[in-house]
Amino acid sequence: MSELNISESVAHALARYRNHLEFNGYHVEEDDDLLFCRHPRKHNLMLRYIDARGVLIRTIYSCEANIKRIQILEYINELNSEFLFMKAYVYGEENDLFLETFAEGEYDRTNFSIMLDNIEYDMDILINHKLTKDFLQ
Repeated sequence: MSELNISESVAHALARYRNHLEFNGYHVEEDDDLLFCRHPRKHNLMLRYIDARGVLIRTIYSCEANIKRIQILEYINELNSEFLFMKAYVYGEENDLFLETFAEGEYDRTNFSIMLDNIEYDMDILINHKLTKDFLQ
């Protein structure tokens, strides 16, 4: 698996996800058990394999420093009430916004394609929310 630039420890679990994402136009880099996936027109993703469970899919945004934490929490509550597939939460002193979902089981091309569509659906909700432009960097 060295030709794919994936370590042997995660090759069996993440190689198919990596190939799928690269086919969909993502530039994928590996770091230990994570895939960092960047796309010129879509939201960046991080994938982490959870042994014998599935894949955690995450994207992270930085919040503006001048926004009070209570305002960020209210914003996140609004997002979560509208999201169908992702969950949002704030983490850290810098109030980073985390958006996550989980793909159960082994890789399946059809199911993973549907998962990516579902993520894009919720990302549209994020982008179109009235506070996103003011709250996120």
